[in-house]
Amino acid sequence: MALFYICPLLLEEAIQIQSLHFLAQKAMEGYVTGIHRSPLRGHSVEFAEHRPYNEGENIKNLDWKLLAKTEKKYIKEYVEETNLKCHLFIDVSKSMYYPENHAKLKFSVLAASSLLYTMQKQRDAFRISIYDDEIVRWESEIRSTRSHLNVIISQLEQYWSKNNPTTNSKQLFSYQHFIKGIKKRNVVVFISDLLFPNGSDAYNEFWNTLSFLHYLKCEVVVLHVNDAQSELELNVNLGDQPLKFVDIETNEVVKLTPEEIASEYQNTEQGRRKKIREKCLELGISFVDCNVSQPIENVLNAFYTKRNSRS
Repeated sequence: MALFYICPLLLEEAIQIQSLHFLAQKAMEGYVTGIHRSPLRGHSVEFAEHRPYNEGENIKNLDWKLLAKTEKKYIKEYVEETNLKCHLFIDVSKSMYYPENHAKLKFSVLAASSLLYTMQKQRDAFRISIYDDEIVRWESEIRSTRSHLNVIISQLEQYWSKNNPTTNSKQLFSYQHFIKGIKKRNVVVFISDLLFPNGSDAYNEFWNTLSFLHYLKCEVVVLHVNDAQSELELNVNLGDQPLKFVDIETNEVVKLTPEEIASEYQNTEQGRRKKIREKCLELGISFVDCNVSQPIENVLNAFYTKRNSRS
């Protein structure tokens, strides 16, 4: 009951969309028995294979039945099941507050809550970092307890309800800061609209970070949050009258006639998104297009189904 007391609205919605487990796509290393396959060999209920016995080895894993039948010594190996460690990063920069109903931010918060709820249900360790273009606004430790989930959801609830979120960190924003706590074969999830400030190195730093995580054999998931209707199709009451377009990040104002630029804008935006997909494919990263105009249940359930089928 305490969990619902802390965040009645947000978690209630998050729990309602839990129909599938968040299973690791790649082999995960860990120390606690869980439900995720590990590349490490150890003891488990799932048999993997036989291998020839080497003189001097411990005979406790010897297959005695096979020895009796063939008079040859073979060791039974098993696939060790292990839990994963997930690092989830949520972009809350100004562009995430678009459109007026804050749909991108609300989608991101609910998606994060959904993933974390599933992680805790499976006893996986998780942490989050909430950041904007300037600072890391809030970050947690990596744990797997229900109380840990309570604290995180309570923090996310502040973004959901549009309150002034508290911060526990004034660390300047840097992708390099994020990867310090990430170990080999961890799961890393980025939730962002992937809009980077003009003139900054954030774009290159982002892809360099993903390349490094790929080198660590991490499973990386990018949830690209967007409002396709306005951000891709430019459906903003097209007409022959000029409109003021305001950059949410910089407050720069540009007066344009939408119908005159719609075609070129759409081609440019489609090209940008295609490039993002291609980069993710090149690095073996799972890319999920999250159109906030669609029900979140459809987006996440399709995501879970896809990942479960690969596990």
